[in-house]
Amino acid sequence: MEATIKSASTCERLFDRYHTYTQRPTIADPRVRSALFASFGRMLGPWLPKDRGHGILDVACGEGSLLCYLREQGYTNLAGCDLSPENVAICHALGLERVRCWNALRLGEMPGLKRYRSIFAMDMIEHLPKAEAAGFLETLRHLLEPGGSVVLQTPNMGSLYGCYHRHYDLSHEFGLTERSAHALFLVAGFAPDRIEIRPAWNATTALGRLREVYLRAVHRLLFLGEGAGRPLIPTKNLLIRGSVK
Repeated sequence: MEATIKSASTCERLFDRYHTYTQRPTIADPRVRSALFASFGRMLGPWLPKDRGHGILDVACGEGSLLCYLREQGYTNLAGCDLSPENVAICHALGLERVRCWNALRLGEMPGLKRYRSIFAMDMIEHLPKAEAAGFLETLRHLLEPGGSVVLQTPNMGSLYGCYHRHYDLSHEFGLTERSAHALFLVAGFAPDRIEIRPAWNATTALGRLREVYLRAVHRLLFLGEGAGRPLIPTKNLLIRGSVK
């Protein structure tokens, strides 16, 4: 008897029960909440809107950690979407009712969209097919209000840990370096002088900051032979912001 082969792709199966398969910690654990919120504050603080009423969209918001952090910081106009029904259910349980189950590649079709001052897409662009990445970023750019910005976090392929984090998640499709990240934002229509790329330093303890010092030193030593073209950012992730006037 011939076995029946399911038609769902590997990624479709993974995203259907993403939280179950990945077992990522959530802010239901007070220790996780404290560590994540402190990390968000260090990484994203300078890039958050000054006006707490400005619209913020979190694309592929996962279990809602960033949205909960923003809510705690006093931001009131928050929305999000995620492809995983499990993640969306977790968000709703946390009181994040304006989170939809939606495919980011069809974001332009999502009901209720408006213009946003900030759009976050943290740890998600690496899950998209590379052929779709520029179009996705262009969609985000068109959803920005004047003076708005898109902020991405993605694994840094110029890091010592780049290969590991590129393949850490079964659904990762491609990775970026500082140079290719800049090129991606350019082809998505962001002006060269409106693109910023910086390290995702996120340690919040003395031991964590000591590890960061160690990472800087080892990174510089390892890439001495690469010359002027060597990667400058040692962190495992890149933070990238593209803004519009």
